[in-house]
Amino acid sequence: MSYEVGISSGIMGAAGPEEMHLYTGLARKAYYAITQGVKFVQIDLESIAELEQEGLKDEIQKVKEFGIEFAIHSETRAFGVEAAELDSAIEIDYRYGHERLKRILELSGEIGSKYLLIHASESIPLRLLGRTLQPSLLVDFFGNPLDEFVDHFNFLKKWLIGGDVEEVAQKIISIFEQKPLEERKKIKEEDIAKVVKVPEFLWKEIFNGRSFSEYFANLIRDFIKEREIPLTSDYEKLSEETRKTIDEQIKREIKEQIERISSFFLNFVRSRSLHYGPERFAYWIVAKYLEVEEPEWWNKFVKTSINYFAKADGKSVEEWCRENNIDLNNLSIDDDNFREMERLWVPAVAAKYIWGHFWQEKNWKNVDEKERLPDLKKILRKYKMPLIFESPMAQRGIEEFLRLPNPLHYYYLCKEIGEDITGIALDFEHVMSLRLKPEVIINLFPADGGRLVRVIHAGWPSPLAPAHLPLLLGSDQQLTYYKWLFNLRKKGFGKEGVCYLIYERGAAHVRESITTLRTIVEYLEKEVEPEKLPPEFFGTKFFASLERQLPIIRQHALDPLKGLLKIPEEEWTFFGTIARGVGKLEEWRREELK
Repeated sequence: MSYEVGISSGIMGAAGPEEMHLYTGLARKAYYAITQGVKFVQIDLESIAELEQEGLKDEIQKVKEFGIEFAIHSETRAFGVEAAELDSAIEIDYRYGHERLKRILELSGEIGSKYLLIHASESIPLRLLGRTLQPSLLVDFFGNPLDEFVDHFNFLKKWLIGGDVEEVAQKIISIFEQKPLEERKKIKEEDIAKVVKVPEFLWKEIFNGRSFSEYFANLIRDFIKEREIPLTSDYEKLSEETRKTIDEQIKREIKEQIERISSFFLNFVRSRSLHYGPERFAYWIVAKYLEVEEPEWWNKFVKTSINYFAKADGKSVEEWCRENNIDLNNLSIDDDNFREMERLWVPAVAAKYIWGHFWQEKNWKNVDEKERLPDLKKILRKYKMPLIFESPMAQRGIEEFLRLPNPLHYYYLCKEIGEDITGIALDFEHVMSLRLKPEVIINLFPADGGRLVRVIHAGWPSPLAPAHLPLLLGSDQQLTYYKWLFNLRKKGFGKEGVCYLIYERGAAHVRESITTLRTIVEYLEKEVEPEKLPPEFFGTKFFASLERQLPIIRQHALDPLKGLLKIPEEEWTFFGTIARGVGKLEEWRREELK
């Protein structure tokens, strides 16, 4: 069978007091599958402590004896867990996130989890970092100190200050020397900006709003004024010898300041002091690195973003770029308009940070294997347990600003990490809540894109996550799901290995939602075109079935004798009496025969 229909376990954090005992541990969560007629359950991990519970292996073995298989949905902020993110450039988060994922992978593999699913990124959006205090101890995508990364790739240091120290100093000095004497103490920011090209957006953060060019223009003006005061004479009226001495001092000061600024930046990104959003510096620098050193990675991710937004807006790529002032031939972080459209390039950097956790052996530092962070690929291959990337949920108001929300990017990330140990989960509710369009994503998946989709999180596709509403037979949503999955199947979905269709359950119509998914699977495997689906697909076979009608006939067979028997009739049954006592009679009647 190419598809396995399953159900999510639910979490204690969302359960009422009377149900909490059903969620005390992974094994008890797994047993929920038995009551719903499925043999696969995706267990929601609320804490790594659940995987470390004493006696867990024995309890899980009993679960397996019931014929139940399971996978783990790892910790997430949606469960109230403050977990470190894999795309973080903060040193403590990078290392902590790596070690925690390693532990979860090992423990999940040991108990036989079919996959481990994580939300790709729930990090604070780059756009909001300017209001967030963070330590300035930054790392590159391998977890190395960012200052060493910049120092190693010398072109990054040149990019930061506009060239070599000597070269930049000479350019500024030339501007100063070419000015008439009376204009030298009036030198402007624009004068220096014409000859020295630096990432001013970065330096404005360092200099509290002042640009690199403004800094040096002020430096020269202030230096001259400070010399004029004790000499009680204007600079241009000084003797040639005195003026020449001042000029030499200015030249030395310019060079020393450039060296000082370069060192200041490298020290800044190794600081434990709190600043507002220093992680942005790491993302800008890694973006420049990718743009120059790994253009294939950069263009692949950035152009995927552009292609998506163009198609979502119903426009050609050229038309969309023209309207948004994007130059396809200059997708550079130095371009103000491009850089400010963070949704275009941030995914490229976020994905690179995630990739770095899995390919430590490619670290540019060439550190010994014993000194590297643990190899996560070995764990995944040991247990033949893929890591599945799912679109996260976002706080409303910042939906489109998450760092890595689009499943189209997961396709390339999985390819880069390793197709045998990774996969994609499509949660259409999450996708819609992120203001993304499922049909556009499916349409833009490469020809083999469906092959990497290993998990579907199903339910009524609502843009208000987490709704977890039922997927009902005969509903428009059932047909919508079928069309989405049918188009995915054209691109390989379900044609290799087992793919899991998980109903992430809400409070009602659980079994009917499972029936709906099984119906979808039945016709998917027959590869029936959506336009040719028979009436049975929409539930007529189920609702009119003899199996469903016979219990109803038996239930009412003795209705004509009601009140004629001396022995009281058992009208409600055991569970019906309880339901009647708590005022849930109508709900019991509706649910009894499902």
